[in-house]
Amino acid sequence: MYQLYSIIFDVISAEIVMIPVLLLLHIFCLKNIRKTALYFVFATYLAGMFSVVGMPDIKNLTVDFGVNFIPLLDMVSDLKNAVLNVVLFIPLGFLLPLFSEKFRSLRAALLTGFGMTAAIEILQIFTYRLTDVNDLITNTLGTLLGYFVMKKILERKNFQPIGEARDMFILCAAVLAESFAVSPFVSGGFWDMAL
Repeated sequence: MYQLYSIIFDVISAEIVMIPVLLLLHIFCLKNIRKTALYFVFATYLAGMFSVVGMPDIKNLTVDFGVNFIPLLDMVSDLKNAVLNVVLFIPLGFLLPLFSEKFRSLRAALLTGFGMTAAIEILQIFTYRLTDVNDLITNTLGTLLGYFVMKKILERKNFQPIGEARDMFILCAAVLAESFAVSPFVSGGFWDMAL
């Protein structure tokens, strides 16, 4: 139950920062409610995902070189974790084609899922979590599953992308920066109130 509360507090912390930023972007730049809504959903997903995977933060920064380079090692014995990693990244693959025509190719979805997972695994060196090649495999697989589901939906409906490819990367960087520098303090305040 503690982990669920922690994720909820991290997402709320991110939203405290992201909602005003997205509202200002909507008023001055985007001027498109569908685009603003997509960016809000994506930022919320990223905040939750970053909380689940254990991104480093300014209050708990450490260096731990716990690394597994052997593919499939312990994946079968820890099947639950592997399945959860796949499920965690399905929304990424699902949302990518909505951003831009550039993300509607299998190659782009594969590279984005792989790249984001590789960045997360590298950043986990600065936490007490294990950097694991199995996570790279399962997270990329989850991204591809989400991509194939959205691709089927897009084949049935002529749905034009509503975002920009660069905006997806900017949102990732913004939510990562918020998770690193702001969320630990805001979440800590929520924990103080809850306890």
